[in-house]
Amino acid sequence: NFAKYYGINLQNGELLWSNTNSSPFNSQVKIYKNKFFTVDSDNILRCFSLSEGKELWNFKTENSFIKSQQKLSLIINNNRVIFINTLGDISSIDINNGKLLWQTPTQSKSVYEDAMFLKISDLILAENSILFSNNMNEFFSIDLLTGTLNWKQLVNSSLRPTKVNDIIFTVTEESFLVVIDFKTGSIIRSTDLLKTFNKKKRKKIKPSGFIVGEKNIYLSTSIGRLLIVDIESGNTQSVIKLDNEKLSRPIASKQSLFIAKN
Repeated sequence: NFAKYYGINLQNGELLWSNTNSSPFNSQVKIYKNKFFTVDSDNILRCFSLSEGKELWNFKTENSFIKSQQKLSLIINNNRVIFINTLGDISSIDINNGKLLWQTPTQSKSVYEDAMFLKISDLILAENSILFSNNMNEFFSIDLLTGTLNWKQLVNSSLRPTKVNDIIFTVTEESFLVVIDFKTGSIIRSTDLLKTFNKKKRKKIKPSGFIVGEKNIYLSTSIGRLLIVDIESGNTQSVIKLDNEKLSRPIASKQSLFIAKN
């Protein structure tokens, strides 16, 4: 949060260079060839040289008066960087020169005043579409090449969605597993994952991330429980207690599941 960034040799930990940005970074970091990209807290996409850490170009978007603490998302595809800012504006930028290809706002001006409360999921690339959702009860499919809206659905989720074949899986803020048709945006099924919990308990539970396996969905929660959900039925098969505080989104590698505690 001091806006300093560093290049470090992976082999020996030696410091290669260090630089300072005008404001702290507020997003994922993406690497492409000899460049890396990130968005700062002023909603500016910045492109840096990997070898020296110097800024090569930047692209400014509209900034909110109150700074959001949300970590923003960006993706790289076909020589373009696509990112979303804290106001919900999604932009596609030429990766070589920083010029705008298209920009699509997803929120009305009235929502701009409440930007600090807006929570947006990670962007994911699915065929020629960009998928994401937010906690304002909106799930979007945006055309990758033009930025036009394919469809919009009423789904209240700030978690990273997952596409499998022509099906999209997501989990809402209220812990409902929602299955969506990728092409039309129609909701196929919605299942309450917390129906076995009593009302007092479920009020404390918030989903924090999930991944989709071959037969099950693995959902982390804010109270240290891991839910294992059957894909076909949408029913919660078991609940594993790992901790009493928030768990990270699970990561799968070589038949193992990795989860970080708060």
